[in-house]
Amino acid sequence: MTGNRPSGPAVEGTWTDHEVALEKFRGWLGVHGSRDGVTIVLLEDTGGEREPLRTWTKERGEVIHRAA
Repeated sequence: MTGNRPSGPAVEGTWTDHEVALEKFRGWLGVHGSRDGVTIVLLEDTGGEREPLRTWTKERGEVIHRAA
C-alpha cells in the first residue's frame, strides 16, 4: 500500500494478511484521506507485479478495482 505524492510514495507498507492490509488502508483514509492531492492505493504484489485493488482520492472517494 502506498500514499502517493508527486515525487513518489510518501509512505509505503507491506502486509501478508489481506484483512490487516485492508484495515491499514482504511486507517490511512481516516488520517490522510481528506488532504488535497493525496492518493492512497492498496496494491497486491504477485510475483513482482503490482496490481491496484483499491484507490482513494478526496475528489473521487474509494474506487474498488477488484476484490482480493
